[in-house]
Amino acid sequence: MSVRRRDLLLSGAGASLLPAHGALRRLRIPRVSARADMAHAYPALLLEQALAAAGVAAELVQTDELIPQNRALQALGRETDRLDVVWTMTTVEREQQARAVRVPLFKGLFSWRLLLAGPAMAERLRRVQTLEELRGFSLVQGLDWPDTEILRANRLQVIASPTYEAMFKQLRLGRADAFPRSIEEVWWEHKRSGQGLVVVPDLCLHYPTAVFYFVGPADEALGTAIELGLQRLRASGAFDRLFLKHHGEDIARAQLGRRRVIELHNPLLPKQTPLDRAELWFSP
Repeated sequence: MSVRRRDLLLSGAGASLLPAHGALRRLRIPRVSARADMAHAYPALLLEQALAAAGVAAELVQTDELIPQNRALQALGRETDRLDVVWTMTTVEREQQARAVRVPLFKGLFSWRLLLAGPAMAERLRRVQTLEELRGFSLVQGLDWPDTEILRANRLQVIASPTYEAMFKQLRLGRADAFPRSIEEVWWEHKRSGQGLVVVPDLCLHYPTAVFYFVGPADEALGTAIELGLQRLRASGAFDRLFLKHHGEDIARAQLGRRRVIELHNPLLPKQTPLDRAELWFSP
């Protein structure tokens, strides 16, 4: 869709988002992790900028409690406990459940996975050369995460954990060998919860995926406005500036160019994901 056509669509979308008398529309967003403080969370800041770029007057209101991804998606557009915008990894099932805004917020950073492990296990893992060799190790993931199904689809051993903190405990107790994390997450998590663990040197997993904003299936006006705003931020360079401000240090620290990359396939990825638009994606 052309920018001109999006502008025309927004003329109706923006108007429907603004309550009477020019009051701000309050948009409820979930607190999805311990890191997601409203004042500093990249997805919330990017959403604020996108709405402003689209000419939409809105105020973001974050939930006090942590909300798991699947529960957050189910709350989109509901009458009670409603959420208006959620950001999460896309899958075919999730795009059937809600309206995806197909602009990758993290430019595919969640595709690149480093491993947390105990020091002795890290020495073994750093020597892994192939996917077949990696299948000899057990990997811990969240019970309802798309990554769990992706790793299993690649015939990797996965131990599914019901809670986030339990995953680190599994590593320390030797019940799992490694915990794959995106380069956007791994350094912060290592500092916060990784006592006694290390980031495995020399190795990286990669599978194509994207984190999108999602809105309720009936909230086409809001979805169109967010998409238009993101495209305007891209055109002005503001998107990349915010992206590098928040993730440039993590990217540099990961040194992906020096790592051996094991490629995995992602059977959950919707066909509509714009993998052919190189400008939307990070590439090491």
